[in-house]
Amino acid sequence: MSSTQIRPETSDTRTGEGDDYAHFARREDIVRASIEGGRVTALCGFKFEPVRDPNRYPVCPKCKDLVEMAEQLG
Repeated sequence: MSSTQIRPETSDTRTGEGDDYAHFARREDIVRASIEGGRVTALCGFKFEPVRDPNRYPVCPKCKDLVEMAEQLG
């Protein structure tokens, strides 16, 4: 008789791209994810969990460009 082993599917969603930066995201999304858990989508599209100190990382260049463009528009 064969046995079937069932385990939860786990996947590492970290690609390494964007992990070394502090990202900009909507404040409401960060607060929600901090309280309820979960991931936030940054302005550049990178998904992250807001669990680390962003002051320890350089700002994401893509997020920074998007914020500057939005500020110029008004």
